[in-house]
Amino acid sequence: MFPSKIDRSKIPHKPGVYIYIDKVGRVLYVGKAIDLYHRVSSYFSGRQLEKTTLLVEQIASIETIVVESELEALILEANLIKKYLPPFNVRLTDDKDYLYIIVTKEDFPKVLTARKKDLKGAKKYWGPFPSSRTVKETLKSLRRVFPWCSDNLNLQSRIAQSISIGRSSIRDWKARPCFHFHLGQCPGACIGLISKKDYQKIITVFSKFMDGEKDELTESLLKEMAEQSKGQRFEAASRTKKILDGITYMTQPNRVKLYLENPNFLENENQQALEQLRKDLNLTKLPERIEGYDISNISGKEATGSMVVLTNGEIDKSQYRKFKIRMAGGANDVGMMKEVIKRRLNHPEWPLPDLIIVDGGRGQVRGVYSQLLTTNYRLPTFGLAKRAEWLYPPEGEALKLPRKSLSLKLLQKLRDEAHRFAVSYHRKLRDRVMIQGY
Repeated sequence: MFPSKIDRSKIPHKPGVYIYIDKVGRVLYVGKAIDLYHRVSSYFSGRQLEKTTLLVEQIASIETIVVESELEALILEANLIKKYLPPFNVRLTDDKDYLYIIVTKEDFPKVLTARKKDLKGAKKYWGPFPSSRTVKETLKSLRRVFPWCSDNLNLQSRIAQSISIGRSSIRDWKARPCFHFHLGQCPGACIGLISKKDYQKIITVFSKFMDGEKDELTESLLKEMAEQSKGQRFEAASRTKKILDGITYMTQPNRVKLYLENPNFLENENQQALEQLRKDLNLTKLPERIEGYDISNISGKEATGSMVVLTNGEIDKSQYRKFKIRMAGGANDVGMMKEVIKRRLNHPEWPLPDLIIVDGGRGQVRGVYSQLLTTNYRLPTFGLAKRAEWLYPPEGEALKLPRKSLSLKLLQKLRDEAHRFAVSYHRKLRDRVMIQGY
């Protein structure tokens, strides 16, 4: 049970970082959670370890900082620990230390994890990160976007030796490619497939990513990809696009500094995005509830629809709904979208949205809006097409919002979440059918 001195209504069911503070204002402990309320409440329920009991006895107040992903929470947690040195974080057992992510000082640098005592040999490092499991999982994800080589041999010496004896092809190499090369997580430095200059470009991009330079990095890569395509270097352009897609997909740590300066940064940014969206779309009121819709199917089979919700600009999973499409026939995204909207409107107990965003262009948005009109609902409705990222109203000119605008980023977040939710349900149904077929 929560102690009476703690106002549990102020602890949200959202991802973020929690900070325990004692009666004199000292930070006792910093932790992260996917659901802040559930994690914090676990400290006050049932029997605990002696160390945890000692911590709980000293807690006088709790502060939380809401973020948008586990990765963002991880890095923010590490920065807060570094800033405050909380006693219940720095009292480590078994002489262990928190992990850091480092780039080594080599011609072909590696990206590794290291303890504090091993940082002297690092060219650059980030951390500390309290969760070794999360660090290693994060690096696996990063390596799919920014491939690096973990071969322990002196790569430069091997390449120089190969050149000196006239070996220039893969077949001339006695060494075999490393395991990560076969997984697409190494660019082939271990077998001479990439130059020192090009390899270090990858490491530089990775370092900028970790430093949080997303916007500058994205612009640079877009320019580089355009030049590669213009010069018909399509393989290079494809690799650059993969990096760009990865950057778009993964939450960046660039906002951690802003969280440190303003714990309410996310809430303030969402409010700004909603105000900007109201102006951009000429809405009569602030869109406090925005619903996003998407369809997922393969040739019409096991088709699913998703409804995801932003409440005051934040993902609100408690309001999500999923639909198993009932209509017969092949793939018909417009018809399926109309079915989903019709079934959604059959639930008057669900709050009506201030704005509807559907994944798709003019056809999808017209289908949805026509269904709204048949039930006498005139709700602002737009389609967000992936390719050009334009907004399509049922009638009239398409709207092209600035790529960096907060309003577009908010809608992209909604659209991408609707797609993820629809696809995950579709896969679940498809797998169920496959299992029943055996």
